[in-house]
Amino acid sequence: MQRRELLRMSVLTAAAAAAARNIWSALAAEAIAAPDALLDAVCNLVIPDTDTPGATAAGVPAFLKLAMTHGLARASATDRHALEMELNTAAKGTFLALSGAEQHLVLEALDAAAYASAAPGNLPSVWPRIKQLILMGYYTSEIGGARELRYQLVPGRFDPNLPMAPDDRASSNDWVGLRF
Repeated sequence: MQRRELLRMSVLTAAAAAAARNIWSALAAEAIAAPDALLDAVCNLVIPDTDTPGATAAGVPAFLKLAMTHGLARASATDRHALEMELNTAAKGTFLALSGAEQHLVLEALDAAAYASAAPGNLPSVWPRIKQLILMGYYTSEIGGARELRYQLVPGRFDPNLPMAPDDRASSNDWVGLRF
C-alpha cells in the first residue's frame, strides 16, 4: 500500500466515523416524528432481536430518517418513498400487510435482485443505500458497537493464529469501514 493511499483511506475512515457520530448527535438533539412502521419492519428484518437487541431497539429507524434527510451515503429524503414503492411492487401489494415470514421472503428477493449483476434496462435499486445505512446505524450505536461487538479501543497486537471459541464475537474499534 502506498503512503498516499494509506493517507486517503485514513481520511475517508475518519470522515465516515464523524458523519455517523454527527447523525447520532443530531438524533439525540432533535425530536423525531412518529414511528415509521415501514422502517421499523425493514430494520427488524435486517437485524432482528437475538441474544442482543436488534436494529429497532438500537434506534436505527430514527437514524435512517435523519441520515436520509442529511444525505449520508448518497441517500436522499425521497429514498424512503422509493423503498416503499420497491417493496410494494415486489410484494405485489402492500408490504406491511404481509406476515413477518412473507416480508422476509420479499426483502430477501429484493436484496438478491439489487445485488445481482445489472442487466440492461434495470433501474438501480435504492435498497443497497438503505441497507448500508441500517448497518452503519446499528454498528455505530451503543447497542451494536458495545454489546453486539466486543469493544476494544486499542485492539492489541497482531496475532494471526488467535484461538476462537464458538461464542466469541467480532471486535470493534470505532472503524466504520465504508467507502464514500
